[in-house]
Amino acid sequence: GVPGLAYRVNVGLNYNQRNSGSYTAVGVNSNNPTAPSTASASFANTTDWTIENLLTYDHSFNKSQINALALYSTEKSQYNSTSLSGIGIPEDALQYYNIGTASQEIDVLPGVPQYQNYYQRGLLSWMGRLMYTYDNRYMISATVRSDGASVLAPGHQWHTYPAVSAGWNVANESFMKGVSFVNLLKLRVGYGETSNQAVNPYSTLGLLSTNVYNFGATGYATGYYVSQLPSPTLSWEYSKTWNYGVDFSVLKNRLSGTVEYYITKTDGLLQSVTLPPTSGVGSYTGNVGNTQNKGVEFSLQGTILRTHSGFTWDAGINMSFNRNKVTHLASGVPADQSNWWFVGHPINVIYDYQKIGLWKNAADSAGGHEAILQPGGNVGEIKVKYTGGYGANGVPNRAIDPDDRQIMNADPNFIGGFNTRVAYKGFDFTAVGIFQSGGILISTLYGSASYLNLMSGRRNNLNVDYWTPSNTGAKYPKPGGQISGDNPEYGSTLSYFSGSYLKISTLSLGYDFSKFAKQFGIPQARIYVTAQNPFVTLSPYHHETGLDPETNSYADQNAAVPLSSSLHRLLTQGYNTPATRSFLVGLNITF
Repeated sequence: GVPGLAYRVNVGLNYNQRNSGSYTAVGVNSNNPTAPSTASASFANTTDWTIENLLTYDHSFNKSQINALALYSTEKSQYNSTSLSGIGIPEDALQYYNIGTASQEIDVLPGVPQYQNYYQRGLLSWMGRLMYTYDNRYMISATVRSDGASVLAPGHQWHTYPAVSAGWNVANESFMKGVSFVNLLKLRVGYGETSNQAVNPYSTLGLLSTNVYNFGATGYATGYYVSQLPSPTLSWEYSKTWNYGVDFSVLKNRLSGTVEYYITKTDGLLQSVTLPPTSGVGSYTGNVGNTQNKGVEFSLQGTILRTHSGFTWDAGINMSFNRNKVTHLASGVPADQSNWWFVGHPINVIYDYQKIGLWKNAADSAGGHEAILQPGGNVGEIKVKYTGGYGANGVPNRAIDPDDRQIMNADPNFIGGFNTRVAYKGFDFTAVGIFQSGGILISTLYGSASYLNLMSGRRNNLNVDYWTPSNTGAKYPKPGGQISGDNPEYGSTLSYFSGSYLKISTLSLGYDFSKFAKQFGIPQARIYVTAQNPFVTLSPYHHETGLDPETNSYADQNAAVPLSSSLHRLLTQGYNTPATRSFLVGLNITF
């Protein structure tokens, strides 16, 4: 054989099968003792397999080292499921094992969807990579890859893309030998492309849905309508990234860190796009536009204090500054309001009215110029930003209308985390925290259709800072003002909070008593106590609500934002299980 040449094949298989059923006897869970029995059953299986063929070559000569890799792989996923139900099972003993005996065999039960579902998706890939290193000083890598995805449109299923990177280990150069305080200094630059084909199978074909309609004098018929448009040119979403980085370590490795700058341009962004009702179709999946994403990340890790008595104090911090924007939308339009995409603005924006306070005095609602802005408004209601301008006499040109909605950036200015560890004579204490500056936290607990702002019911008499004649500086509007449905007018603006926070995510205190345990033949032993999410130190949202500021829900949970599938990208603080505080006491023993 050829020295350094090797072949390997990786084969992976995942098979999952799920069967379930339920049976409800006559009169059970009903106020009617003769209600018929019901049964339902569902069956599903998923098969995923992958085959990877890898050919590698490693060779070293003089001060050079070469590594080459060739890859050919294929993968496939298949899913098949069936759900059925029936009413009127003749015998309890049959339960859900013979639904064919039901008096109404194919009848949809409340809460039990009846369906058959099937899909296949596959991916073919090949890739070649060559890496070269000289004297542990100069490094270069070049890659080319091509992928073909079955879920994309014919003629658009393949995409080929390159990647190249280079590194220079400056600290190993001869001119650095006299710089003793520098232990590592490495410069690197890279360019690469990545691709994404994460769409549902058959998205290119569109979708038909069913509905019933009156037909004839006594009956009805089932009809079909287009609920999702086909996408005959659906192709890859791909990103081109430039990356520049510096890795360093100084002072006998007591301080180390990384600084990195990146810029990514994404073309052909894949999204499910909601269409206006006037189109007659709900949505389509398409390559909706282009985006740009750039930022700076840095991290520092170091030893602050180390004494001869064994006391050490280590600490680290990392921060990320990211800025992104939409650079192009399909058909060249400047905005897609239904999906909250605007050229020149970040991807994550809120397009809504902006609350600037409450109407505080009688002039606001009875004859003053401001009353023209909000016809029918009165004291104590939400006041939103107006952009329509004023006439020469100071009278507003128009009332508040949808043109007054604002594009508000929901992304933070920066995010980061920190850690610190103190140790002394077997004791160690560790703290880990995370933080965020700026941005908008969307709380579905406070917006339209929320638990707090619905005007019907007492809502457990929650203590809310409502406007009253003696509390005109309140944050929340008075109950009984203008409403939209069962919500205060512009109630969605109440769901927007400052996204800034600082929280401790982990605290841990431990004691290593290995010296004592060795007397009993135990080489290592440590006892510890850990607290997860012990407390939030700074957060306007936590200060007002007592809740953890980290998001836990999707943005379509209720009417805090429009019910659009594309707005899943905006996470919220919602009704799902919040972050929990937990305490753990443990013992680690090594034999």
